[in-house]
Amino acid sequence: MPVSKEHLQILRNNNETSHRETRECIKSALVELLQKKRFESITMTDIIRKSGVSRSGIYRNYKSKKEIMFDIYREQVDEVFSEFGSSVSENMETIFRVGKQNEKAIKAIIDAGLEHNLLDIMNKRYEGVSVSFYIPLWVGMIYNGFIEWAKSGMDEPMDAAIERDKAGLI
Repeated sequence: MPVSKEHLQILRNNNETSHRETRECIKSALVELLQKKRFESITMTDIIRKSGVSRSGIYRNYKSKKEIMFDIYREQVDEVFSEFGSSVSENMETIFRVGKQNEKAIKAIIDAGLEHNLLDIMNKRYEGVSVSFYIPLWVGMIYNGFIEWAKSGMDEPMDAAIERDKAGLI
């Protein structure tokens, strides 16, 4: 008995949902582990135990813990860039808002000493764009400001920094 196109679509949707949820469990487990251990000392077995995902489920989704970490980065960078507008101040507000929403992951990344990979991913988004030094300049400034803000506890609101800048106090 042939399977209908509608039934196949339902199966595909269920598989995609299951795949997405599995990846979220894996990434959440790594973030939680990073709060207790250095990245180098975390093993795939640790991630398997923490996530509750089988070994084959982990390796079906990721080849290594580094790949999991890059997926966490990519997700955050993609979220920021998807919300970018036309003004620098709006975009900076987006970066800091999304950063604050992902505070747990950002702090875990910094504590693991892996924040430099975030800059690499940001730079790769603009590979091949011919605008001289303008984009790398902004990416570098935003990255450094964001990382320092995150290291200081993410307590200072973005608008307070903007007001200090406007008042010439920075």
